[in-house]
Amino acid sequence: MLPNSVESSDVITGVDAFNSRYGEMEKALSCLANASRQNLLRGEHSEILEELVWTIKSWWGVQGVKKEVKGITVDGLLRSEWNRQLFSAGVECLIDGEDFAIERVNALVQEIRNLGWLRREWSLASKVLHWLLPWRIPVYDSFVKRSLGLSLDGDPKQAYSRIVQWEFDVARRLLAVDERWLGEIEPRSPFRAIDKYLWWRGGGDNDTAAIVRDPWRVIRRLELEAR
Repeated sequence: MLPNSVESSDVITGVDAFNSRYGEMEKALSCLANASRQNLLRGEHSEILEELVWTIKSWWGVQGVKKEVKGITVDGLLRSEWNRQLFSAGVECLIDGEDFAIERVNALVQEIRNLGWLRREWSLASKVLHWLLPWRIPVYDSFVKRSLGLSLDGDPKQAYSRIVQWEFDVARRLLAVDERWLGEIEPRSPFRAIDKYLWWRGGGDNDTAAIVRDPWRVIRRLELEAR
């Protein structure tokens, strides 16, 4: 595992490099995630939520996920309780938040299976919840595991538990010093910044993800306000 002595300057380097390449995609995806929250609060299965799931899958390389999974994932999301407090941002979200993150992602993984998709979609579930709850949910990803020295073939729940513990520890320590390492692009959350750093360090610096030339296309098609 990476030592907790990772410094804010290390994260800043990764975040700046990531944002310089994928910043516009981040802004568009943040806009889509913000719009999706209203549907969750109303308990509505919507095209916006489906597009959020599929955009995350398509842009960030979640392998083996077929089209029917986007609707199943939305139905799985709607089986959990949602309220405005969950979407709050601030250091208070880091107080004893590890169990919430692990249980919430595990619940969505299980709901997707209960609804008929037999694979355990830890990567997709964590990434969708990460974008909806960026102050609460770290990402499960092969590059993240590689950065942290975790087996790529180990038990996903155990690996995710270790990812969560490490990221919460680092987030608490670095936020006690400053917030510069969060970067300038929304969502400015500790887990978004740490994910960028770990993803970049784990192999993302090798042009792994394609740059979407017009990331705002989905926002225009859904007639959402670009912000």
